[in-house]
Amino acid sequence: MKDNEKVNWRAAIRLSGAFVATIIGSGFASGQELVQFFTVYGIAGALGAAAVSFAIYAVFAVELFNFGKTMPAEKQTAFFTVYFGEKVGAVLDWFCVIYIYGVFFIMLAGAGATLNQYFGVPNAVGSILMAVLCAITVLLGLKKLVDVMGTIGPLLIISTIVIGIYALTKNAGNLDTVDETLPTMNFMKAAPNWFISGILYPCFSFLTLTPVLPSMASQAPNKKTTTAAAITGCLGFHLALLALVFAMFANLSVLNGKMVPNIALATVMNSKVALVFSVMILLAIFSSACPMMWGTASKLFKDEKSMKYKLGTVGLIIGGMVVSYFFPLDVLINFIYGLTGYAGAAVMAAMFISKFVRKKRNAAISEKKTAGTQE
Repeated sequence: MKDNEKVNWRAAIRLSGAFVATIIGSGFASGQELVQFFTVYGIAGALGAAAVSFAIYAVFAVELFNFGKTMPAEKQTAFFTVYFGEKVGAVLDWFCVIYIYGVFFIMLAGAGATLNQYFGVPNAVGSILMAVLCAITVLLGLKKLVDVMGTIGPLLIISTIVIGIYALTKNAGNLDTVDETLPTMNFMKAAPNWFISGILYPCFSFLTLTPVLPSMASQAPNKKTTTAAAITGCLGFHLALLALVFAMFANLSVLNGKMVPNIALATVMNSKVALVFSVMILLAIFSSACPMMWGTASKLFKDEKSMKYKLGTVGLIIGGMVVSYFFPLDVLINFIYGLTGYAGAAVMAAMFISKFVRKKRNAAISEKKTAGTQE
């Protein structure tokens, strides 16, 4: 096998790190997302939802990465147009732009809630600080963005797993009382049951990642590397997810009513650990907010070097900062992620149907050409 056909693991790990850093945002790192999609369904339900989520995540991540590696640069942000045609693709593209801009609101709200819960500062302060950091990073361009995300991603995964395992082992005896304690908690549910929740969880991410992942994957040397990056990233992400969910099960009594459950979780362990966790949450929010904003700005303003792009990006960030001030984090996650998960599931199903139909059509055309040549 030639070197250019082998998995380049250095590139794969870097790309998977950027991928993980993109999907670990304020919802995941704050704990709200995990509570509503996993913890609320109990231990068996959480494991089932995680298994369903991993399978779907891996399938669409491989598809998006390989699409980005196969397509020329000008088509990497036109994913839906390639699959569904100009008209339907354009509608879905713009829907995704609006949606990921809405996710950016969640990221800023998460930053405000995190700083408020641990440091006691007003929510607006955290939102403004995160908005400024995002503006600086996004204006550096995609290549710099991927470099930053690829560095933060593995750090987030390792830190999350370590902290989750520590919290779990500290109060592991409480796992026996999860089924009795959960009904007394006032948690929001993302879906009626764990199976649907497991489907919705990756599907709402699918719509946010379609404008971002193909362009990230274009820097990989080959498709085997992008496939390895997708699967490795999904595996690491779900291990971190389960570590935190089980830590929550072991510490349910301190989570009720908390906007940022993970800070409450870390505070039980140690105040210094809580400080580290708060910093990690802010890094996670930053690593997800930047690609969301880049995806929106690149769709609206195209040329990253133009003054229109720079001014437009700053304007979008200011708008997101203002809007995020008026809505609490848990309500935003429950409404935006839950509702869009259904839309993402429908689009993903249609995407694979379209892929199957196009393959059959191309095979039929090829057979006709072959038969005509033989005659």
